[in-house]
Amino acid sequence: MSTAKFDRAALEAMLVGLRPKLHRYAARMAGSAIEGEDIAQEAVVKALAAHDCGAAVERPEQWLFRIAHNAAQDHLRRRQRSAPA
Repeated sequence: MSTAKFDRAALEAMLVGLRPKLHRYAARMAGSAIEGEDIAQEAVVKALAAHDCGAAVERPEQWLFRIAHNAAQDHLRRRQRSAPA
């Protein structure tokens, strides 16, 4: 399994291009465009941090959407815990 190494500039360009699609995905998961924006921002920050730490990425787009998916699930769990009983 080979990993494609891409630099920070390539990651940033990919993030700019995928941002609308990433936001739509996160908004659908959260049920709100505003919460979707928060999730998308969190995913971008996590992706940049992971890249800076040397994460090996084979399929960058799928990797980014997995980060967004996990961030959305975390968000939904936090929302459920804070909901009044």
